[in-house]
Amino acid sequence: MTFREIRDHKFKILFMYYFMQTDLDQIFLNYFFNLPYEEEDDENTYVGVSKTHKNIAEIRISEDDKEGQNVSDLAVTLTKDDNIRDIKRKVKEVIDRTSEIDSIISQNLESWDIKRVGKAELTIIRLAIYEMYFDAAVDIPVAINEAIELAKVYGDEKSDKFVNGVLATVYKKKSQ
Repeated sequence: MTFREIRDHKFKILFMYYFMQTDLDQIFLNYFFNLPYEEEDDENTYVGVSKTHKNIAEIRISEDDKEGQNVSDLAVTLTKDDNIRDIKRKVKEVIDRTSEIDSIISQNLESWDIKRVGKAELTIIRLAIYEMYFDAAVDIPVAINEAIELAKVYGDEKSDKFVNGVLATVYKKKSQ
């Protein structure tokens, strides 16, 4: 998986968690077991899918042969993928730090209350701030740029500008 695909998965899982306020492990399982994947062709190869999608597709295909298979067995199979384990770990870290991250957001919203921020935009900003403050593996300009790209895909026509404005303010204050 590319870093962009990983970030996209993190955003979607976080969005579902914040929107549904339900068990993260259940969201995580449902999310990865319901990802779209391409069917096998005549030579039993997978067309146009990443390694993760291929692994998930294999699990889903094999489900038909294993009636009554325990969900925890599927979870164990799923967690063998390093990218998926990393996604889950980082999503949990974002959730664990939500109040701290929201405090940073609130301090940097000009003439806005955090309750007025759209759920998609808020989730994107939370993920970006987590990366800016708590994930040393991500450069701050990359975190900001990727957040803007997510906002273009999942927000409305002004979301990218709003996300950019908030994160630019956070960055300026953080750099001082």
